[in-house]
Amino acid sequence: MNFSPNLYLAALGPLSELFGLVVIVAVFALLRGQADRRNYFRSWELSWVFFAVSLTAGVFYERFVDPESVFYPASAATTFIAAAAHLSFRLLALAALLTGIQDFLRGTQNRWLTRLAVPVGVALTFAVDTAHTPLAPLTIEYGAFAAIAYGYVALALTALPRSRRSLGSGLAAVCSAGVALIIAGLTTYYLLQRAGHPIAGMPWAVRFARYGFYSDLVLQMGLAWAMVRLLLEDGRHENDDTVAWIRLLQNREQRPDIFDAKTHLLGRRAFDALIGLDFARAGFGSVARLHVTNFARLSAAHTPAVAEALITNVAGVLDSSVRPHDRVYRWSDDELLIVMPRAIPGVARARIEFLVGRTAPLAMPGLAEPLRVEGAVSVEPFRGGEELVLAAATVSRR
Repeated sequence: MNFSPNLYLAALGPLSELFGLVVIVAVFALLRGQADRRNYFRSWELSWVFFAVSLTAGVFYERFVDPESVFYPASAATTFIAAAAHLSFRLLALAALLTGIQDFLRGTQNRWLTRLAVPVGVALTFAVDTAHTPLAPLTIEYGAFAAIAYGYVALALTALPRSRRSLGSGLAAVCSAGVALIIAGLTTYYLLQRAGHPIAGMPWAVRFARYGFYSDLVLQMGLAWAMVRLLLEDGRHENDDTVAWIRLLQNREQRPDIFDAKTHLLGRRAFDALIGLDFARAGFGSVARLHVTNFARLSAAHTPAVAEALITNVAGVLDSSVRPHDRVYRWSDDELLIVMPRAIPGVARARIEFLVGRTAPLAMPGLAEPLRVEGAVSVEPFRGGEELVLAAATVSRR
C-alpha cells in the first residue's frame, strides 16, 4: 500500500506536537525548584500538562475514529470519552494559561475559568459526531476560545509598562499572537470545509491545515522558552535587588542622608531617588501608608520623645516583619510608607493592619499605661516603575 509523503507527515503532526509538549513539561518540572514562590509559573506548568493530556487523548481519538485502525472500538462511548477528554483538558490548559498570565501581570487569579473548563468541554462534545469526525476538525469546538485566550495573552504582554518589558515578554507576545492566528485560521478552514466552500479545497488552504500541528508546535516551543525566560528574568531582578540592598546596608554610615536617624529606616529622600526599589520597579505591587493617628496627641500631651518612641517601635516591627523585598520608609513625622512588590491591595492592607494590630504596647518610664499604636492604613496599587512614584503621591494625599 502506497502512502503519500505529505499525508504521512500530516498524520505524524499530532504525535510530533505531543512529543514536543512532553519535552516542555519535563523542562518546566526541572525548573520547579526555582519557581516555588511564583504561582504564575506553576500555573503555566499545569497548562502544559493539561495540553499534553489533551493531545494524548486526541491521538487515541484519532485512532478510534479510523475504521481501518486496530484500535477501532466496538462502542461509541469510547470515542465520546476520548473526545470529551481532548476538549476538556484543552480548555483546562487555556484556563491555566490565563490564570498564570493574570497572576504574572496583576497577582490575581480567576479560579472560575478552571471550574468552567470541564463542563464546557463535555457540553461541546455533544455537538460532535464522535463516531466519524477526525481529530483535526475538533478545532472548531475550541478554536474560538483558544484564539481569544492567546490573543488576550499577546495584547496583555504588549501593553506592559516600559519598565516591565523584556525579551521574554516580547517573545511571549509574538508567539501567543502567532498561535492565536494559526488557531483562528484552522478554525475558519474547517468551518469552510464543513460548509463545502471552494476555498477549503484550494491547495494552499489544504497545506495550511495539513501542517497546522507543526506550525503550532514551533510557536508553542517559542512560547515555552519565553515563559522560562520570564522566570529567569524575574529571578535576576530579585537577585540584583538583594545584592543592591546588602551593599546599601553595608554603606549605611557613608550615606546618613538617606536614612532616618531615629528609626534607622530609609527616608523620603531615599524614595525620591528610588533607592531600594529595583525589584519593585520591575513589576506590579502596592504602596501602603501607615498614619499613626495618635502621634500628634501624644506629642502634645507628653514630650516629643514619647511619640517618637512609639513610631520607632512600630517602624521596627514593620521593618522586621515584612517580606525581604518590601521596603519601609519614614515618610513624615507620623507616617510610614511601605512599598510591597507583587502584592495586591487587599493583601497588602490586610498584612499591614495585622502587623500594626499585633504590635505590643510600649511601656515607658513615667507613663501610667503602655502606649498603643493607633493607625490608619491606605493602599494604592501600581503596575510598574512608571506608576510607583504616582502611587506614593496618591496614597499620601488620603
